[in-house]
Amino acid sequence: MHLKIARAILHAVTVVMTCVFLSETLITTAQAHSGPGPERDFSSFPFDTQEKAQLRGDWWFQFGSRLTPQEAVEAAVSNELGTLHVPDDWQEAGIASETNPHAHGTGTYVINLTLPYSRSTPLAIAFPRVADAYEVFWVPANNLAHAERIGGNGAMTGPIRASLIEQSYALNQIGEGYIVVQVRKELQSYGGILRTPFISDAAFLQRDAHLDRLIEGAIIGITLLVTALNLFLFVVYRKDPATLLLALVSFAFLLRSVILAGTLEMVFGPEVRALRVRIEYADILLIAWAGYALQQALVWRRLSDLGGPLVTGVLAMLGGAIVLTAPLPFVTEQLFVIQLYCVAIFGLILWTSARAIIKRVPDAWFFTLGWFVPLLAGVNDIIVSNTYHGVYLATHAFVLFICAYSVKVGRRVTSAVTRAEVLDQERSNLQQLHKNALDTASRDHLTGLLNRQAFDNELSLAWREKDYSDQGISLVIFDIDHFKIVNDTYGHPAGDDVLRAVADLMQVANLRRADRVCRYGGEEFVMILPDTTCDNAQVVAERIRNRISALTAECTGNVSLRVTASFGIACAEPNSDLDPEELLLRADEALYHAKSTGRNRSVTYAQMTEEGPAPASNDFKAAS
Repeated sequence: MHLKIARAILHAVTVVMTCVFLSETLITTAQAHSGPGPERDFSSFPFDTQEKAQLRGDWWFQFGSRLTPQEAVEAAVSNELGTLHVPDDWQEAGIASETNPHAHGTGTYVINLTLPYSRSTPLAIAFPRVADAYEVFWVPANNLAHAERIGGNGAMTGPIRASLIEQSYALNQIGEGYIVVQVRKELQSYGGILRTPFISDAAFLQRDAHLDRLIEGAIIGITLLVTALNLFLFVVYRKDPATLLLALVSFAFLLRSVILAGTLEMVFGPEVRALRVRIEYADILLIAWAGYALQQALVWRRLSDLGGPLVTGVLAMLGGAIVLTAPLPFVTEQLFVIQLYCVAIFGLILWTSARAIIKRVPDAWFFTLGWFVPLLAGVNDIIVSNTYHGVYLATHAFVLFICAYSVKVGRRVTSAVTRAEVLDQERSNLQQLHKNALDTASRDHLTGLLNRQAFDNELSLAWREKDYSDQGISLVIFDIDHFKIVNDTYGHPAGDDVLRAVADLMQVANLRRADRVCRYGGEEFVMILPDTTCDNAQVVAERIRNRISALTAECTGNVSLRVTASFGIACAEPNSDLDPEELLLRADEALYHAKSTGRNRSVTYAQMTEEGPAPASNDFKAAS
């Protein structure tokens, strides 16, 4: 039942994830607008149709001293500034040096804009990503001395504090003016405006932001659910490592989703930016390695080829150690190495899949084709990270991927658990049949007591334990007095009824769990009493003798019979020189003495040696 619920939830998750993925694709493919050079004329741009005025293209740019907004505009108007493409990494502009290899410092961006001179709805300008800190100003074209601060994020002076991702600011200005962006870069190797700023209707921008947060929350929630479900599947069926690896991959993507949503900075503050970047890069290595190990487990249903996962896992651990300890600019500059590692991992995954297809492994085609969705999304993300243009799709694709794979593996686990339950039931049935067969072989078919063969086995086991006890072992042999007369007078069926009645009495004789009662042969019975002295054994024998004397056996032919029994007792102390056969012989001699000296009595071997012969006693009674 639990597995059926898990499968139903995974199906629902897959459907929801598909809808989220399609919604994100539609949102991020909104129509763009840009113009040539550092001038943009948006005076007649249709902001009310939900279009975004993209500020992609060349901006005036100067690296070095921090220009005031007025100085920046005056320098741009007098053609004293160079140009830089936005978005791009300003380190690529040739401003790095031997003393400043990562182009740390301050840069100033300027662009000339013409906004609508009148509008009914307010506008907003959005900065999806600027590294590391920045401030934004508006300078009216007709009054360069009157600069207005629009907004900013991070610390432009003092200890570096990084900006938050995806920030927007109200743009209430109209007409022609200049946008001046001052950027401070010190943390990472790349710097500047790394994602295209855009201007949009403020209401539409707010709606899109809310929808983005909703999608991010849905992705995080779905990933968390998939992680929990795969852990549940692993707990249910530990023999398939794919469930645990799926949970690991799901957790890695959950961490990546939280990182990309900016949750860490929002919760802990922008001071964690450096740590967040390190975790993001290390998480990429974890995702790649876990994906390769997962493919091995999916295709082969075990980590049979440990060489590949072991080597790539060691490389991932070394890479993670470097990412978490090396200077952050060096780490971010080596992003291409992590990307090459991911490409190599995908190559190994495809190689593993090809081997499985050649060997006709079940579901090999499914698990192979499934990797092309995240593979293409990963290639897209590598292109986007290097060109600063496009939409990141890997997270969405991989979450959709693990949802689909979780459904597949969930079905596999369900089938395996069902087979395991059937096998367990069959094993239980076989064990019960085996136990029944052993019971049948060791039980007397008439009385249900242990038979002579079982007595020999039990006596052998008890004899080995007697030297470890404090009181040794006792044997009590008894048989029914004048039993031959019962058979001769009332027939053998009546004799069988008497034997069964005595056996039933022995079943409820309040003996210990370690005591054994056997039918030795004919009307003769024997009790094995481990860790019991002769005196205690005689107490037990007397109790049973009295119960037999009081017993009335209902026999075939509407006959009720009362019988008596005689008991012979022999004991062996710990570390005694006796052997089992001698002990049995002594008990049998004591029984013979009890029968020859009157019957219906119990005699120990020690008593037998002290007593002399006595006349026989006939105490057999019969009643109709």
